[in-house]
Amino acid sequence: MTTDKYNKHVLEVATLAGITMLEANAECYRVENTVSRILQVSHQPITEVFANTTGLFITLDGPDLDEPITFIKRITRRDTNLRKIHIVNQISRDLTSGKIRIEDAYKQLQHIDGKNYSPKLISYSTLLLVLAFAILLGGQTTEILLSLVAAVLLLFSYRLKDFFQLNDFIFGTVATLIVATLIPLIIHLLGKNNSSFDIVVISVLMPLFPGTAFTNGFRDSFKGDYGAGVSKIVEALIIAISLGVGVALGLFIAKGILSWL
Repeated sequence: MTTDKYNKHVLEVATLAGITMLEANAECYRVENTVSRILQVSHQPITEVFANTTGLFITLDGPDLDEPITFIKRITRRDTNLRKIHIVNQISRDLTSGKIRIEDAYKQLQHIDGKNYSPKLISYSTLLLVLAFAILLGGQTTEILLSLVAAVLLLFSYRLKDFFQLNDFIFGTVATLIVATLIPLIIHLLGKNNSSFDIVVISVLMPLFPGTAFTNGFRDSFKGDYGAGVSKIVEALIIAISLGVGVALGLFIAKGILSWL
């Protein structure tokens, strides 16, 4: 492999690692650190990396190159996945320590999606998470069973998101709208008007709340990357607002339906 091809391959590996981490909702400063570490394998003196919530910019230059190599990639989807972040970090450390070659790193990054949890396991985990919060909040048997129903409705809303390709704001509104509309109707039909609707709603909101994005925004800000930090915080606030809007609309619709019954 010629020097130019090798340096370009290193840049491709670094870009793939950065995109994977950004799509997994990693902190921008962590992405820049990991990508810079991979670029050191090229032994070129000039390595520039800039990452934000929606884009990745990488430049590699040095005396061995006829001209600088620059990659610009747009990030269009993000989903919190700490497992991916850990795997990419480990690959970068193994690469820089000489445990693996650049070709091995590229293959591992290409097959990183195969190491994810299965959709069935994620669904079971979501059900258990909602039930756990219902119990933690002091819910009785009725609230726990209603939380299970709400969790099933939440899983159904995930299917709607994938089918209609909904963005985060619309999905948050639709998911909470479905739950906040149907749960009061179910409570009324079962004659369990003394059940705590608040416990059910809070429990089902926990998997949707953008806690990781909110925390990462502050971490980026504390590291001095205010642009990336503020953008993540704003993103988290928008998602939180969508959840509140969905609950409000759902309760309004449910109240209107109950007034006719």
